Amino acid sequence: MRRKSVTSSPAGAAGPVSVVLPSPLRRTVAREAKRRGLKLSTAIRVLVSERVREIEEAQELTQAEHWQRAQAWATWQKIQSGDRREVSEAQVEAVFDRALARSRRRGR
Repeated sequence: MRRKSVTSSPAGAAGPVSVVLPSPLRRTVAREAKRRGLKLSTAIRVLVSERVREIEEAQELTQAEHWQRAQAWATWQKIQSGDRREVSEAQVEAVFDRALARSRRRGR
């Protein structure tokens, strides 16, 4: 059995990438390109970029949800063990004010 030789460039390398699109997918992408007023190759680049961003955002959301669940569970365990400390509204506002100030300094 003869094996195909596959060469790949480093992930950061710029340049053309050749990808075979099945006819139905090519037609779908061509319709989207037309709808957006883009050339086919530009539409492919935009769609790939959008999808990669969606995947990254979904991963970030999943991580945040795991963190929140862990925090909620830890809080629940503290409450169950008798820790029922409370904080004032002013203390909560101070925490948010500090977080907002840090966020503004970073330019977000």
